[in-house]
Amino acid sequence: MAKLTIRDIAALSGLSKSTVSLVLNNSPKVDPATRRHVLAVMRRHRYVPSFAATALAKGSTRLIGMVVPGLSWHMVASINIGVAAVTERSGFDIILYTATNDRDYGSLIDRILTSSMASGLLVVSHEQPLEPLVQLHQEGLPVVLVNTIDADVDLPSVTADNYDGALTAMDHLMQLGHERIACVQGRMVYRCCQDRYRGYLDALRGAGIQPDPELTKPGDFLPDQIRSRSRELFALPPDQRPTAVFAHSDVTAYAVMTAAAEAGLRVPEDVSVIGFDDIESAAQIRPPLTTIQQPFVDMGRRAAEMLLAAIGPNDEEPDAAPDGEDAGAEPAADLPRLVMPTSLIVRASCGPVPVTRSPRGRSQTTKA
Repeated sequence: MAKLTIRDIAALSGLSKSTVSLVLNNSPKVDPATRRHVLAVMRRHRYVPSFAATALAKGSTRLIGMVVPGLSWHMVASINIGVAAVTERSGFDIILYTATNDRDYGSLIDRILTSSMASGLLVVSHEQPLEPLVQLHQEGLPVVLVNTIDADVDLPSVTADNYDGALTAMDHLMQLGHERIACVQGRMVYRCCQDRYRGYLDALRGAGIQPDPELTKPGDFLPDQIRSRSRELFALPPDQRPTAVFAHSDVTAYAVMTAAAEAGLRVPEDVSVIGFDDIESAAQIRPPLTTIQQPFVDMGRRAAEMLLAAIGPNDEEPDAAPDGEDAGAEPAADLPRLVMPTSLIVRASCGPVPVTRSPRGRSQTTKA
């Protein structure tokens, strides 16, 4: 189906092209009933205006939409610091949208289209299907994903190197002499968790250690489930119990440490624990958590720079892209995808293998 233009919307609405243009630009000259009618036609026919042509060229908005799973998510504040460092210099402001599991991207897009406020979107992606965002990008609205859980989607993105971060975490534990290393997973539907688990397995195999399935536990980032699964690990006979745990997030690591304490084990004297993220509280717990740091501030900064480059300068002529007919995203093969390095933050939650443990060779396989 050919892409709809302003002329098509005007014809479908039974109004003039100029009236539709006034609606798109939030003109006070349009009465509320007409505005509602035009917006309803746009939603019904899934029309997406070219924001580059309507908003930027006409200078009607200097706003960037930032879509987050929820304001309480630990990485949101750090990413926003990086975004703000760029937007404040550029003259853009940020407008926040939330898209939890109870509010999908489809309804969010309707809100964005009816307001015509955002000149581009930064999306801290969650579990939402991303196809509506792909369509927005293809129709001319710049969209950049931050900390995406789906690395294969056809959108520009900035993310951390989760695979290499896992390798670094495992290398640190193995340099301390650990061989029976457990992994408490996050949500394995997330690409980031898949990459972390792949790094865990490859690190063991690269060291000549056969992974033991009994030492991999699902956690789903749910504290109750993490504690329950961790108690299973710590209930193993002493010679089969893990001497270290690689947790898929810092919050997961906290629950592992709680389960260890409930089992009468000390961290790191009896079991070492390493996390992933380096959220603010990681340095405040006792013992302070050794973890893999995701560069959330820098990720926000680079994502904002990528989005502003896609939006372009605010000096276009209004007729540079009439009706948005020539607007559109770059081919998928040319989409910028930035993978940023992680860092090992060494604190006090990891130590050498307990001296009471006898060597078990280079195999994690539990004897029958």
